[in-house]
Amino acid sequence: MSLIIAIFSLIFLTSFCLILFLFIVVRRVIVQGYEEKFKRKYKQIENDILKAIESEESELAVQAALKSRTYPKVLTQVLIDYYEAIKGHGRDQLKIIFDHALKTKVIKDLDSRRISKRLSAIRLFVVFSDSSGSQQILKLLNDKPMARLTAISALSCIPTAETLSYIFDAFEKDSGQNTKMYINIMYSLGNKIEFFVKEYLRKDLFVEKKILLIELAGSLPLSSLFSDIVAFADHPDKEIRIAVARALGKLLIPESYDILLKFSADKEWEVQAQAVKSLGKLKNLEALDTLSESLCSSNWHVRYNAGHSLAKLGAPGIRRLKKISKESIDRFASDMATMVLDNIIFTEEI
Repeated sequence: MSLIIAIFSLIFLTSFCLILFLFIVVRRVIVQGYEEKFKRKYKQIENDILKAIESEESELAVQAALKSRTYPKVLTQVLIDYYEAIKGHGRDQLKIIFDHALKTKVIKDLDSRRISKRLSAIRLFVVFSDSSGSQQILKLLNDKPMARLTAISALSCIPTAETLSYIFDAFEKDSGQNTKMYINIMYSLGNKIEFFVKEYLRKDLFVEKKILLIELAGSLPLSSLFSDIVAFADHPDKEIRIAVARALGKLLIPESYDILLKFSADKEWEVQAQAVKSLGKLKNLEALDTLSESLCSSNWHVRYNAGHSLAKLGAPGIRRLKKISKESIDRFASDMATMVLDNIIFTEEI
């Protein structure tokens, strides 16, 4: 009985291995056939598109679109490859081809149940459509987080007052963990978002979102929002005050000095540490005494930032560090001053 079972098991395993081998062979043949067909169609479509680009006649672009629209995947790849490679009128020809061959399908895919299709459609639509196309993307702002962020990114490529308004509205309403992604998108838009940052700083947003907008204004930098940023200098949340101190260190506006001076004596050491760091960036020699006092702080981070800020003040700051390093009144201040000076010497040697 056991011999019969062993024989049947061997036959089953042999059959299974044979079927698996045949499946792999057949699949490989099919894939290779598909790849060869893709390459042939790519070449054909590429030639038609090149003729349309070289002629600069819209009629040839329309003809190329009608001829290749039955192969959407291949056409999509050719359009993307050439859109990245060329500029000027050639791109206009590619958009004509997209409008006549793929636009209807892409709009349909925006409503697809498959998120991969929706994401692909969003990217294609924003690349090859004009600003009027933003309306097609708006419905995706209520989609899943991944699709919503892709839609936001797509809208940022059409930076009109309307699309920017939708981006900031979505940022305000989003209660998920994606708020930092919005900031990355906003940052890419540069000073185009100045008005909206100003408006949304005045809204009743979560503290985390206020912080991100304040730091965004400093990173760009949006110097015109100086007064809007310093309006938060007395905010009860220390994270807001830290963000203000950091932003002021990036805006480098001389009027920031008095506010940073006040922050250097804040009740929270984190605010103090950021304030003395930003004071060093201002390079205002009036900060010499304040930074020297901060070098005597009980907190290591405050002392570290104060020491490096003194170094940024140039020769006067270096002299002050040397003086403090030789004093024995405060051993921690002396040690930090010595460490900063040693670091400066080591850096100069390198």
